[in-house]
Amino acid sequence: MASKKQTAAEISQNLAMQLDWQVAERDDEEVARLLYAGEKADEIHTLDEAGLVDGFFAFLIESKVMNVWKAYEISGLQRVFLPTIMFLLLYGMRILFGINASNALPSLLFSNIPVMIVIGFNARLLTNGKSKRGEKARKEDSKFALMDPQTLAKTVCKSSLQELEKLFNNTIRALAKYGIFMGEMMVAVDGTRIITTAQFSGCGCQEISEWKRNRQGLRVEVIEFVYGWRLIALLDLTTLMPIAIKIVQIQAHEAPYLVELVRQAQANLAPYSRIKTLVVDRAYVDGQSLYQLDQMGIFFVLIAKKNMAIHFTALCKSVESLLYYERIETVFRGQGRDQVAETFLTQLQVATDLRTWDSYRPPKVAGKQLRIADRPALNAVVVHIWNNQQLDNPRVFLTNLPVNDPWLIFNLYDDRSWIENGLFRNSKQFWHLVGWFPQKTHAGVHTHLTFVMLITAVATAFRLWDKAHSSAVTSLQPPQPNYAFRTVQPPPKNSHPAPNPEPDSSHDTSRLVAEWAEPEPEPFPATTHLAASLLPDNAQLAYSHHFLLGIGPSRWRQELTRKNRDKIIVFFGNTYAIFELPVFLVLTGVPFQLPPAYGAVDDILAHYGIRRE
Repeated sequence: MASKKQTAAEISQNLAMQLDWQVAERDDEEVARLLYAGEKADEIHTLDEAGLVDGFFAFLIESKVMNVWKAYEISGLQRVFLPTIMFLLLYGMRILFGINASNALPSLLFSNIPVMIVIGFNARLLTNGKSKRGEKARKEDSKFALMDPQTLAKTVCKSSLQELEKLFNNTIRALAKYGIFMGEMMVAVDGTRIITTAQFSGCGCQEISEWKRNRQGLRVEVIEFVYGWRLIALLDLTTLMPIAIKIVQIQAHEAPYLVELVRQAQANLAPYSRIKTLVVDRAYVDGQSLYQLDQMGIFFVLIAKKNMAIHFTALCKSVESLLYYERIETVFRGQGRDQVAETFLTQLQVATDLRTWDSYRPPKVAGKQLRIADRPALNAVVVHIWNNQQLDNPRVFLTNLPVNDPWLIFNLYDDRSWIENGLFRNSKQFWHLVGWFPQKTHAGVHTHLTFVMLITAVATAFRLWDKAHSSAVTSLQPPQPNYAFRTVQPPPKNSHPAPNPEPDSSHDTSRLVAEWAEPEPEPFPATTHLAASLLPDNAQLAYSHHFLLGIGPSRWRQELTRKNRDKIIVFFGNTYAIFELPVFLVLTGVPFQLPPAYGAVDDILAHYGIRRE
């Protein structure tokens, strides 16, 4: 007889009955009604970290990311005493809270009752633990209730590389479907070294040479060997969220993985978003890979190496240019009468129709020559002065975009710094990307790096979602820099414009002023939020990291602590509510002087659908 197919509700019920797992649900009105009726609450705690988990879980459920996490499997597990998602959530909370040692988990996470109940553990399990096995052999200072912290580390490290990739990619797909990303995206790709010791099994080894001066003052070459891995990430420059990652050994070159990363990111985003523009640095100077991206319809900007023929060609062609493009940025420092204005000059030239990059071409065909005139052409923006600094070796930005507006190309590459400052630095300083791993193995490093990037992406999406739903749209606009633009004729040979020039008042400083020989085509159509049309609310905001006002993860946690210090969380079974302390006192009937900001007692009761008898 064929067995009946289980429903999702039946599976959840089985988990709750057999494995003591059921995510707590928030219902403020129900809990308020029970408190007002005089019912005895099961648990009451100050909010603390539970305030973060409450909003975070609400976002996971609304965005359907929780459904992806529930489907997470660890094939290496032989026996399951907790559902797999519990290990995912526990390790994710470790990263989210910034707990930097596995042995600190019992005191900092496992004993945090409100957080653990919100995650899905019940009070009996937290008090007595799942098993008494080995209890007699433990010393008093190593007692724990929920589980041995090493059990969590060993369990998550049993995930295969394919399972970790599936978890990360499916999470990004859920966020794309929810509408977090712009329809047309600008991304950057870069890598960072994850340095470990030689004792990590499966690590790579990279030889680094440096020239230093010895005690005698002579320059000597010092060779050093570093061990570890390299994390390559593709970052959305609008939300500052990683949308594709690749982990390789530390000595591996990054360029061969560029096309693979872009294709994986496109698969994660489709059909709701797509990559339109890519920005990379010198590590990705690979003509064949960039030509493939061009054929995929992706625009790119990168900086050329000084030993490339196309770099020399761009410098020569820029000399023939009739125009210099200047931008003067005014920065105000200080306040009041002490405020001073400082100006910074940046000067560019353009070069077009560059065909001297031998590897940037279609695949070679035996017996056929590709003439230079038939090679695909690139354009360049040549930077001579950058923020008042005269460059002895001008920087050349190569692109397959038109250079009618050279500042567009310049700004695109300037935004590439977000991947180092906005992703890798925050990940290392707050999310502990390096420094502690669950195990000193290949699996331990892959698991930890994947989980950090996963929590970074989801936590950033949650912060953007929370900010967009709690602030006025006008307050979420990015700050506008104070720029003035002008176009000038080339200066005489062997001379350069003086630094700190005054803006030309005869030109309109609100937009680029240029004397083009022909009308300017629009190189970039207006970006659209394609995913918004597939969502119930077509007026949904296009999420941007400007919403966060430059506040990093550490300050974000501090602000949450400040906002939640006068709140409590109340549990009735697996249902909970969060109240401010005066509201809780009103619901429980404690007589006190209600602050005027809360209105009347009847107003508070009416908010929760309660009528006073």
